[in-house]
Amino acid sequence: MNFLVKDKSFYKKLLAIAIPLALQNLINVAVGLLDTVMLGQLGEIAMSGSSLGNQIGFIYNIMNMGLTAGAGVLTSQYWGRKDPESIRKVMSLAYKISMVLGVVFTVLALTIPETLMSFYSEEQAVIEAGAVYLRIIAFTYLISGFTMTSMSILRTVGTVKIALYMYIVSFFVNIFFNYAFIFGKFGFPAMGIAGAALATVIARVVETAIIAVYVFKVDKKIQFRFKHFFLGVDSAIFSTYMKYGAPVLFNEMLWSLGSTMLSVIMGHIGSNYVAANSICMVIFQCTSMINQGISQAAGVTAGNTIGEGKYKQARQQSLTVFVLSIALGILSSLVMFAIRTPVIGFYNVTPETRQIAFEIMDMMSILIIVQVIGTINMFGTLRGGGDSKFVLFFDVTSMWFFSVPLGWLAGLVFDSPVWLIYLALRSGDIFKSVGAIFRILSGKWIKDVTRTEEEIEAVKAEN
Repeated sequence: MNFLVKDKSFYKKLLAIAIPLALQNLINVAVGLLDTVMLGQLGEIAMSGSSLGNQIGFIYNIMNMGLTAGAGVLTSQYWGRKDPESIRKVMSLAYKISMVLGVVFTVLALTIPETLMSFYSEEQAVIEAGAVYLRIIAFTYLISGFTMTSMSILRTVGTVKIALYMYIVSFFVNIFFNYAFIFGKFGFPAMGIAGAALATVIARVVETAIIAVYVFKVDKKIQFRFKHFFLGVDSAIFSTYMKYGAPVLFNEMLWSLGSTMLSVIMGHIGSNYVAANSICMVIFQCTSMINQGISQAAGVTAGNTIGEGKYKQARQQSLTVFVLSIALGILSSLVMFAIRTPVIGFYNVTPETRQIAFEIMDMMSILIIVQVIGTINMFGTLRGGGDSKFVLFFDVTSMWFFSVPLGWLAGLVFDSPVWLIYLALRSGDIFKSVGAIFRILSGKWIKDVTRTEEEIEAVKAEN
């Protein structure tokens, strides 16, 4: 079995999508790093409050990502078939669902922020700080949903640079207002954690304005215009989405709830652990930028190739991506270990928090290898290829049968060492990566969601 594709155009296409996405991730990581460094000057309470306050938005974003990833399964294959009309119908449906989710989360965050924060921490100071942050950040949910949906679907047709330009502008906007509002610079009042939230709101408004102008006025591939918001729901499109896209949305809903439980566990361990984990997640994101880009590029490439009816080629490409994921996992481990000391040293935290961060990083440097393999193959190739039910099973099982119960036992029952708590919290990644490896090698993941069974058999006969 040949594991490497010889066609250079495949690698060019993969990198043409992955590199801009990696740069987007770099910008997001830089914003997160500077956010935590600035808030770190105010102490662990501010860092923990913003970290836990972001968990509600994280759940919404994950659910919205599930929605857009589910829609992307369809749009990437429709683009392979050169069918922009069907893509517009999918976009219209995705926007409608996203808006409903955005309204629900906004109302909850504005009306019961303290109650929501109490799920994550027992420390009153952290709850109050998180509630302050949440009341302001809630105004980003609706517009973020529109932006995420737009970027995700544009990505499936090979349009990625506009999102990069958008993030570059947003980066400078966010950093400027973070500095101004947190510390009271340039004549603005010193708002602390509230200032960080307000800066994020302003940056999200700028992002939405840029992406809206592009989608409605500039884009020539999909040609989605404002009037298409009001398209009726196409029954065939809706049926196909429910079959292949709904499992992705359901997957992300259950996963986000599981991830919330992990945050609850960490919150009850203590604010030192939450702050240390926040620092380590920045390092994780720094080393995962290209991995996330390759994952998303692999999903788009798989979907496009299957949409063109080239099933054998799709499998060959998946094997190449599998080999690439192993190499990237090892490289990420080495980079993470190399940068951990200087990055942790940036933060103004207690010696106890710093020690916890180093212990987490030791284990993270090992586990990132299997995490990269699982991410690229499970959420890239398999999901992009339409194998959403398989991904649903393994992702949800890994979270609720491994990470949540083992993390709870290690962190709250047995009071285990820090490294063992982190291993337990991430144990699902090991299970998930094993499932991804066997599925990729089997070749049974290819699902053409845009053709009937008769059409698929006809395509196979031609090839």
